[in-house]
Amino acid sequence: MKKFLGVMAALFAVLLMVGCESDDNGGNDTAGGTDIGEIVVVTPAAEHGWLAGVITFAEMAGEELGFDNFRILVSSNVAEQAAQLDDLITQNVGAIVLQPHNYELEVAAQRVIDADIPLIVFNRVVEVDYTAYIAGSNPLMGELPARRIGEGLNGEGTVVRLNNPNSGSSSQIRNDVFLEVMAAEFPNINIVELTVQSFTAQDALVGMADMLVAHPQIDAVFSTDDDSSLGILQAIREAGRDDIQFISGGGGAQVYFEQIHTVDDIDLFTATYSPSMMRDSIFVAYRILNGEDVPELDENNHWIIPPTIVTRENVEEFLNPELPF
Repeated sequence: MKKFLGVMAALFAVLLMVGCESDDNGGNDTAGGTDIGEIVVVTPAAEHGWLAGVITFAEMAGEELGFDNFRILVSSNVAEQAAQLDDLITQNVGAIVLQPHNYELEVAAQRVIDADIPLIVFNRVVEVDYTAYIAGSNPLMGELPARRIGEGLNGEGTVVRLNNPNSGSSSQIRNDVFLEVMAAEFPNINIVELTVQSFTAQDALVGMADMLVAHPQIDAVFSTDDDSSLGILQAIREAGRDDIQFISGGGGAQVYFEQIHTVDDIDLFTATYSPSMMRDSIFVAYRILNGEDVPELDENNHWIIPPTIVTRENVEEFLNPELPF
């Protein structure tokens, strides 16, 4: 069985078993006869595909746990998300799984900690003493594509670097590490920055179209999001350019996997950073409320899931049209 599908099948089996255990308790909010309280997911609204995947996997987790006392709250900005956290403190919920908009949510997140409500932080960093932190490895999301691009270009050429300062710590860490690797190992590569306001194909399409006009020679594009990579690819096609050799991505969207599988004139690749990690975060919250150990957490209460580089050579292992992202 293909590696990726095998992993997903194993995860589903575990989750189904957990759901069955919940049903043994009557499908209510208890474990071992003790009320564990409500689990609430707090996350940004789905402005692009990866965030939509996060919400979908959160919904799946609630269904698979068979846990009635479960909600998902979305928001469009930091202020709205902070107000949601304050309301949940007042409601004295059991645990909060939080994907923050950005670091500006730290004050509100600290109020959750001060209220003795377990806080499981997902993906983006807030500097508080959280109960657990679950994410992919953002440093490797910058390091591995940097080496693939740098080595593929033999240390020479011009690379466009996509940057989204509105996306919080994830984009910043990936870009910082990418620049560090390039400076240390490929100093002759020229880096030019493309700043976008969101990780959407449309924003990347418009921005990349401008970059193609401004730069007659571009050898590669470092993108940290698959939706953005699709917009970049479209801009290149519309401009009729044939100089771009590499486009990276990030996340693991099935629609981008399809492009990796079929496009043969550009080396498309991505680093996996699956929204299914939100489901892992919810299971961690459930186990903590049940008083169970979570062996996946390290000494810093972190669970960091490393990426896999998906290329034309291995993409068939990851193709699965039944997945929500």
